[in-house]
Amino acid sequence: MDQNVIINKKLECENNGKLLPIKHKTKFFVGFFSYVIIFVMCFPYLLYKFQYFNVLGAYMPNLDLIANILTWKGGPFDIWKFLYPLPVVTFYGYTSQTLINYLSLLGVTFLVAKETKRTNSIHKGWSIALIMLLMTYLLPGRAVSWTMDNIYEIIKKNYNIHPSVILSLTTLFGALITILIILSEAILLRSYKTNLGNIANYILKIPKFFLK
Repeated sequence: MDQNVIINKKLECENNGKLLPIKHKTKFFVGFFSYVIIFVMCFPYLLYKFQYFNVLGAYMPNLDLIANILTWKGGPFDIWKFLYPLPVVTFYGYTSQTLINYLSLLGVTFLVAKETKRTNSIHKGWSIALIMLLMTYLLPGRAVSWTMDNIYEIIKKNYNIHPSVILSLTTLFGALITILIILSEAILLRSYKTNLGNIANYILKIPKFFLK
């Protein structure tokens, strides 16, 4: 069974769908704020400082993917178990997931606004969203979790390895997938902006075609 489902079913039994017990509230707050400090503030600052602007542009909209990986692993003392739960059964899980999704979408809208201002073109700015919303928000999250669940089960069934080692290997695999997604987005945004702009321009012209 999906690890996140197991976690949330356990929580649902413990609190009957209400707020988290005190012992889990502390983990939730420590996990959420450590996530914000490390992954929302420190990593972007380092990328900015060393001028990896293309990677930074692809990184910020993928904050939800990073939270998804951390939740699957749980982190030290399971502080990230409640960070980005799928499905959501508690108020804290809902709040955390909503804020993380909000930050990710802000990253996309910033890129769209920046490109629109730089090119003075609505369709060129909007073209960023064509690829970013699919690759950062709509497609990868559940797919990555599903892949990690299956990798975990395959290793567990076929190899006599300690569960903690399997968990670490699976998390590493998920992290590599996330890194590849971020890097591929950075390459696409850098190399195919013109093509994306043309596609967006054609889409925006469709209503005019029917109004003729």
